Amino acid sequence: MKILMIRLSAMGDVVRTLPALTCLRRAWPQAHIAWAVEEPSRDLLRDQSDLDETIVFPRKTISRLLAHPDELAGARAALSAFGRSLKESRFDLVIDFQGTFKSGLMSRLTRAPRRVGLPRGHAREMAYLFYTETPQLPSGPMSRVDRALALVAHLGVSVENAVSSIPEHAADADYVDTFLAGLGITRHSGRKSQPAVVFPGTSRAQAYKRYPPRHFARAADLVARQTGSPVVVAWGPGEEEIAEEVISSMTTPATLAPPLTLGQLTALIRRSRVFLAGDTGPMHLAWTVGTPLVAIYGPTNPVVNQPGGTCSTVAYRKVFCSPCRNRGCIARTCLEHLPPEQVASAASAVIAKAEGGNHPPLVEAIGSSHRHRG
Repeated sequence: MKILMIRLSAMGDVVRTLPALTCLRRAWPQAHIAWAVEEPSRDLLRDQSDLDETIVFPRKTISRLLAHPDELAGARAALSAFGRSLKESRFDLVIDFQGTFKSGLMSRLTRAPRRVGLPRGHAREMAYLFYTETPQLPSGPMSRVDRALALVAHLGVSVENAVSSIPEHAADADYVDTFLAGLGITRHSGRKSQPAVVFPGTSRAQAYKRYPPRHFARAADLVARQTGSPVVVAWGPGEEEIAEEVISSMTTPATLAPPLTLGQLTALIRRSRVFLAGDTGPMHLAWTVGTPLVAIYGPTNPVVNQPGGTCSTVAYRKVFCSPCRNRGCIARTCLEHLPPEQVASAASAVIAKAEGGNHPPLVEAIGSSHRHRG
C-alpha cells in the first residue's frame, strides 16, 4: 500500500501533522508512506522514522520562473514533470491535510483511487472538489492537530495516544551545549539553571502576529526575577534586530543567541526551562519536544492554533476585532493590550506544573541594564 500525505507549509502546520503520521504508521506498519512538502519545512521530516519518502514541491523554483515572462515554458515544464512524477508513483491513498486549491490539485494529479481531504467549510478555494471523499467535521473552529487526526480517523485508524517526536542530531546538541557552557550552564546544572528562552520574531509575512519587543522585554524581566533563570533571546533569519531590541529594553541580564539552524534551535528549545513565543513554527516545535511553553496570541484564533502538550498554555486577551487575518493592521490592539505580567505569570505556572511545584507569586523585576551577546 502506498500512501501520500500532503501538508506543504508552513513549519508549524507540518509539526502539527506529525501525530497523524504516527497513527498511520501504527495502523499500516508495512505501508510505503510519503509526504509532499515545500522546501522550508523539508528538514523537519528528514529524520522521521515513520516516513519512507519526502517529496519536495519546488515552489520557489517555479515561482522564480513564473516571475520572468521568457521563463514561462520552463515553469510549465517543471510543473508537468512534478505532476507526472506523482502519477507515476501510483499512490493508493492520498490524504490532503492542507485543503487549498494547490494541495487539492496535487492530490488530483496523483490519480490515486482514494483521495481524502477536508470538507466544505474547512477546505479553502473549493479544494474539496478534488477529493473522492471527505469526513464530516464540526462546523466551528477546530485545532489543527485535531483536524488532521480527524482525517486519519475517517480511514478507521485509531488516533488514541497520538504522539510525535523530532529526533536530535549529536552535532546540533554539541553546538548548543557549547553555547550554554559559555554561559555557565551545563547538563548537570539543574533545572533552575536552564534558560528561559524568548523568541520574539516571526516571518515577515506574519509580522502582524508579533508581540511588541518592549512587552517581551518586560515579560522576560519578570520571568528572570521570578524564577532566577537566565534569559536567552533567540531569533530566525532577518529577526536579529528584533531580538536585540528586546535585550536592550530589558533591565536584567540577557544573552543574544547565536545564529541557529532549525536543528540547533530545536536543541536549544529542548534545553529551555520555559519557552516564550508568538504563533510561530518554533512555538509548535517547543510543545512537540515537551518544553514548558507560553504561546502569545493576538490576531491568532486560540482554538485553531492552540499548542499541544501537557505543559503549554496560551497568553491571549480577547478584543473586539480578534481573531482576524488582517496582515495590514497597524494598531495591533490585541497584542498591545496583552499585559506582560500575564505572560510572565503564565510562564511561572507552566514551570511549576512541569517541575511539580507551586506557582510562585509574581515579583517586580528590578536591576540595572545589562546585555550579553552570544
